[in-house]
Amino acid sequence: MIRFTSFIVALLLVVTSNISTACVGKTIHIAISSPNEKLIAEMASLMISERTGSTVKIDVYDDTKSLYDAVKQGNVNILLENTDNASVVLGQPKGTPAMTLDAIKSEYRKTYNLTWLTPFGVSPQYAHVLTSDTLANYPALPKLLNKLSGVLAKDTYSKLLKSVSSDDKTKKTAKDFLKGKKLI
Repeated sequence: MIRFTSFIVALLLVVTSNISTACVGKTIHIAISSPNEKLIAEMASLMISERTGSTVKIDVYDDTKSLYDAVKQGNVNILLENTDNASVVLGQPKGTPAMTLDAIKSEYRKTYNLTWLTPFGVSPQYAHVLTSDTLANYPALPKLLNKLSGVLAKDTYSKLLKSVSSDDKTKKTAKDFLKGKKLI
């Protein structure tokens, strides 16, 4: 019985050490292509680094094309996307109504091998979009990032954006908001 108990304890130590170090020491790249996405990116960055110990780098791209080129090259783990832009990326003409979220999710999965998480309550709807490699290597990220969807209502995000005027203030605003919501 003592041997069996020792074996179970040793097994648990090995399993939990692998889980707790799954993200530690690795860099996760969050890609954005609009200044309006910086605040959401900072929130995601803070949550990931505080909860997993991973280093997070926010990469700002000049336009959507360069962002998706970086995704294809494997330089991006997470991107922030909204339903209006996603419709255009998928070939819908600008100025026409955005595709439904379900249609976008399906097409992104088929075309880009990307997975949309739960969208935020802002308009147009934003969501974290993860690569399949990211989902495989960081299985806890969807649950962690989806916590933002419940706290970012349209009015809340608009107010937060108005209070931000510089990069230094963006990070502080994001951190204060997440602490207030007990997410970090």
